[in-house]
Amino acid sequence: MSGWTVEDGKYLIDVAREAIKYYGRTKKYLQVINPPEKYMVKAGAFVTIKNRQKELLGCIGRPYPSGTLINNVIESAVDAAYFDPRFPPLDPKEADNVLIEISILTTPEEVVVKRPEDYLKEIKVGRDGIIVEWALGSGLLLPQVPVEEGWNVEEFLSYGCLKAGADRNLWRRGGIRLYRFRAYVFGEKEPRGEVEQVNLEL
Repeated sequence: MSGWTVEDGKYLIDVAREAIKYYGRTKKYLQVINPPEKYMVKAGAFVTIKNRQKELLGCIGRPYPSGTLINNVIESAVDAAYFDPRFPPLDPKEADNVLIEISILTTPEEVVVKRPEDYLKEIKVGRDGIIVEWALGSGLLLPQVPVEEGWNVEEFLSYGCLKAGADRNLWRRGGIRLYRFRAYVFGEKEPRGEVEQVNLEL
């Protein structure tokens, strides 16, 4: 993965906020004319929206590099604001009063182990995000989630199973396929304020 800077994070957060406001006005996706070439690379991205109290309002993304980074940010921002089924749609007037976080993902890679307990050695909290796949679905947790929640690796895997709609202990029985990825994560300290790199371990 190319190195991404706080300046990149701020640019993409600004694009995400404008995409949210533009869709709120027009019901159309923002089109950025001639964006810097570096944001046209293929890369997965997630957009997380929180209120000033750091409570989650929406989080949706594209884990695989099927589109350009900037388009994935735009589409994910709109989806997180208006179409996350867990939350009511954001009032477009509130777009300037929320905290936006951008995660730029590496391409997920499958973690192949001989025994399920070996997953515990392969996944590191604070570095890895995970995708859990099983017969009836899949679920993704970003690298910052277990840090924010104070989970250890076992809890991380168990909650990954729950996110996928499976029994929390399915990973112990070898009933999943596990993928890991890393992410550059950038977030605002205040709405429309200073941006910082949230995670430092890559």
